[in-house]
Amino acid sequence: MFIKNIFDYIFRIEDTEARYNIIIRILAGGVFVWEGIIKFLYVNQGVGRFTKLGFLHPEMAAFFIGGLEILGGTMLILGILTKPLSFVFIIQMLVAMYLTKLPLLFGTSPLLPPQAPPIFGIWAVLHEIRSEYSQLLGCLFLYLSGPGKLSLDLILKKRLLRA
Repeated sequence: MFIKNIFDYIFRIEDTEARYNIIIRILAGGVFVWEGIIKFLYVNQGVGRFTKLGFLHPEMAAFFIGGLEILGGTMLILGILTKPLSFVFIIQMLVAMYLTKLPLLFGTSPLLPPQAPPIFGIWAVLHEIRSEYSQLLGCLFLYLSGPGKLSLDLILKKRLLRA
């Protein structure tokens, strides 16, 4: 029963009248889409990055994460499965920050350091983490508030309620 309640909560489609949630969906979803595309276009952002981070199967990781970002980002923009995708992307951003930004604090990152100071320490972390931080908070907002009025989630919910 507990697992069912959690599952129902995660996949619940919010019924909200907020029209402007679409702005956050476009912001977060758009960044995920182009970051996913970049993982396929540039080896240093895809397979090369996952290799340096020590992933056992960097090709698979780059393909999976890049594909998730492209498909999931597009779905966020359209407002499809907004709540579960937001949850997945929150976890992804936490993992990305832990693996790629936290090592900057100690100067132990396997990735190339920033081009200009600050190169390590708290200011380097805060500067370099800005994209993930914004993505995390955007997805947290969508997870808590729902997709908004202008979403396919809400259209599908209305159709299901009529049936």
